Amino acid sequence: MPALKKISLFCTVLFLYLETQATPIRSFVIPTIQEKSSLIVPFTLNGGLIIIQAKINDSIGNFVIDTGAEGLVLNSQHFKGVRDDSRGYYGLSGRGKALTVSYDNAVKVNGLEFNNVDADVVDLSSIELKKGLKIFGLIGYDLLKDYEIMFNYRGRFIALSAVDNKGNVIDPMPYILNKKDSLAFTLGNFIPVIDVTVNGVKKKFGIDSGAEINLLDLKRSKDIMSQFAPIRTISLTGSDGKDSEVIAGRLYRVAILEIYRCATMATVLMNMDNLNKIYQSNLDGILGFEFLSPWLFSINYKKQRLYLHQLKVINP
Repeated sequence: MPALKKISLFCTVLFLYLETQATPIRSFVIPTIQEKSSLIVPFTLNGGLIIIQAKINDSIGNFVIDTGAEGLVLNSQHFKGVRDDSRGYYGLSGRGKALTVSYDNAVKVNGLEFNNVDADVVDLSSIELKKGLKIFGLIGYDLLKDYEIMFNYRGRFIALSAVDNKGNVIDPMPYILNKKDSLAFTLGNFIPVIDVTVNGVKKKFGIDSGAEINLLDLKRSKDIMSQFAPIRTISLTGSDGKDSEVIAGRLYRVAILEIYRCATMATVLMNMDNLNKIYQSNLDGILGFEFLSPWLFSINYKKQRLYLHQLKVINP
């Protein structure tokens, strides 16, 4: 059976009525701080996308940190690959054409190196156009799974801490240890899946740092529709450049561990059948920037735990 690739839920950049009007970023240089087996990488937000700079082979460019992507994805506007008919993908509009693959890439984020990395090569030009930014690609699960990754949206940095085979951080920085709670997750193919409640009803949502807003499945949400307030119909563009009509609105009364309550969040209601094929799951929705940005949290793939940290953490 052909491998199914998620390329990507980064499609939600076209959420029209909440689209960020920030000045487009044309170029920037991001410093990094490295301590033993830990790496701190400042990022820039473009809308709700986490943008870092990384070196790919002999080129330096912008990459999106995307926990909803399987591995390394390169933009065909800037990279070439070899057609592989055995590998296909699903997008918002259904099954896409055969993937083009780039083999044996070297990726560097200052002191952090990934070698012999295969990448799917996909046309991301529609995303570049909407974001006003040259994007080399996406960095996903395969490159992140050996680290505990802290996301600090307020401080504008991620912290990558190498873990051992049991998921224990090898050289923890002091503030990484300042955890107040945690919850288990499972992997939906490669996306972290957590249990949440919506007005007390338990649901399963994927954690996707490459989604600018939340998604709610049209078919699986009838029991919580009282908590979704529709506003308008919009056009959502996927990474394949195809548009889908979806209902945009606000989602209320979402909580994790039944005690941490979220503010109302921008959310789109749509048919997620194709996305659930990608994730080989029955997800009720996707939680993106709207959900993630107020929290200070870490993802540990080997322990399959999502940690919540104290928000008073001082930036390193």
